[in-house]
Amino acid sequence: MASTFWSRYAAALALTALSFTVAVAHAEGAAKERYYFELKAITSKPELKGEAVKMATPRVLSELKKAFEHHLRIVAKLDGAPDPKLDPDGYRAYLDKSQIAGAFAVTVELTDASETSTPLPDKPGAQEHEIRLALRMLGTRIPDDTLGFTGHGKASAKIEVLSKLSEPQRQETWDQLTELAVEKAIQTALEELTQAAKSKPKPKPSKAPKSKAKPTVSAVPAAPHPA
Repeated sequence: MASTFWSRYAAALALTALSFTVAVAHAEGAAKERYYFELKAITSKPELKGEAVKMATPRVLSELKKAFEHHLRIVAKLDGAPDPKLDPDGYRAYLDKSQIAGAFAVTVELTDASETSTPLPDKPGAQEHEIRLALRMLGTRIPDDTLGFTGHGKASAKIEVLSKLSEPQRQETWDQLTELAVEKAIQTALEELTQAAKSKPKPKPSKAPKSKAKPTVSAVPAAPHPA
């Protein structure tokens, strides 16, 4: 029974991941803005338990690195860019020239990483094993060091097992949930950046100063003097 349930669960989760990925791909197809993301740190809330955090942290790091390198709207490297601290104006000019809409230092916080097992009263010996993962991304602008975006992603799975969740199933579930949570966090971050770009007021075209009309002087012939 456990293997049958697991097969159905894995297929459903895989289908969810596929649908989500396709939706993201279609949403990004029309977008043109590109951004540079530089990962600075991954932290977790102090109240989160150590074992789940140990399972989540390296997986989140791996998925973020993969996404930053292969995402259509994220630039992996800035070759030849000036030091933003030493030459912020030159750095901004480099971004403009490279058609990069913004550069951001990214920190990620695990807001939930947990595993729980609950006995099923109507099924003696059976348990429901739940795994949850949620994270928040914060991006600060380079070189201005101001808040640029937030992104949120979460995923969870409930698995019915007869005795205990096997380690391969546990590892695979963490892998798939991490992929979904990271994709969602990046998607919401990019949506926020896109919305901010749309709502940003466009600079008004400068008007040429009106030239003052010179007074027209008409020559009037002098009246003849009497002889």
